[in-house]
Amino acid sequence: MLCRIYDVPGGTLEQYEQVDERLGSEKPEGVHVHIAGKTDAGFRVIEVWDSPEHIERFMEQGLGEALQEAQIPEPTITEFEVHNLDWVG
Repeated sequence: MLCRIYDVPGGTLEQYEQVDERLGSEKPEGVHVHIAGKTDAGFRVIEVWDSPEHIERFMEQGLGEALQEAQIPEPTITEFEVHNLDWVG
């Protein structure tokens, strides 16, 4: 599994919502977690995926185009292999 953290400086929650609305509510194959929120500099998205191939497939199936349409600024991406994914509570 792979965790990616996307920091989007200059991005707005309105842009995020535009992408979210375009993609719809169907969960992409291979994703376990999607978290998004505002930061002082823009917004951040944290996701956990089964593999890089799942991420690429989702980009090709419409995410890439939706990001361009919403004029989302280029993110800074931090990536690491997930050792443990557990639920607390």
